[in-house]
Amino acid sequence: MKNATISKKPKVRERAGSPESPAIQERAVTGEESNSFERAMPADKPRNTERAGLREETIQPERLSDPIKSGLSAGVRAYYDYQRERMMLDGRLEQKKDGTAKKGGRELSGEVIELLRDRRAVCFLEEEKLGLAIAKIIKTHPLWKHFLKDVKGCGESMAAVIITEFDINKAPTVSNLWSFAGLAPGKDRKVKGQKCPFNQFLRSKLCGVLGSSFLKCNSPYRKYYDDMKHRLESAGWGMDSKNPTDKKRPKAGHQHKAANRYMVKMFLRDLYVAWRTLEGLEVRKPYQEEYLGKKHEE
Repeated sequence: MKNATISKKPKVRERAGSPESPAIQERAVTGEESNSFERAMPADKPRNTERAGLREETIQPERLSDPIKSGLSAGVRAYYDYQRERMMLDGRLEQKKDGTAKKGGRELSGEVIELLRDRRAVCFLEEEKLGLAIAKIIKTHPLWKHFLKDVKGCGESMAAVIITEFDINKAPTVSNLWSFAGLAPGKDRKVKGQKCPFNQFLRSKLCGVLGSSFLKCNSPYRKYYDDMKHRLESAGWGMDSKNPTDKKRPKAGHQHKAANRYMVKMFLRDLYVAWRTLEGLEVRKPYQEEYLGKKHEE
């Protein structure tokens, strides 16, 4: 009688299913494994909420659902698309936003001009409708209620750009906001043949629209601009412009842009503190304060 051969089953590694080592999915649900940011900052470390003017208690935010936020993001982009087309048509028609002729503008007439005026009217109407709809949604957002509405120079449209373009849950430090907006050194320039390392639309709105608004309305953030520009002028920093407006100050353009970027970065620093506090997330100090021990003087 032949001996029956007993096939040995391969041993299953116990580590994969052992209770001591939960699977990656289980860690994500239970939150047992702390990330590097949690290890870097103790849980009992006080949050830096003084700049944002917020109290220590967490405000439970009324978060926008993903479909609503995605729709709002598309609406914000479309709003600026209509605005851009309307402004270009105003230039072709040599008129202002209110429809009146620009100073020194020519009187234009003809069938083609009438078609341009009709198209301009459509763009203006859609721009106004989208602007009102966006403002209605933004005014319900906790970040607007508790921070942005009190920022002089920041309106509902700019608040919509900030809320839809940034994801505060993916920004454990303020440097992440600066990098995503193209305001971090080394990550602020495009390289031919490579993907742009920052959000071009966001940077154009922050530096071109919000920064200009801060200067025009004399926002408290303008102090950062004035101080930085004075420092740059005193040090003679910057490159000469090819066609400077003031030939006695050929570096003024470069200095203005650098000071404007610094002002926007200081706003994003306060935005980071306010938004992360509202969401109940960890708030870390800027790199120069946390690791280099340098505290920015207010």
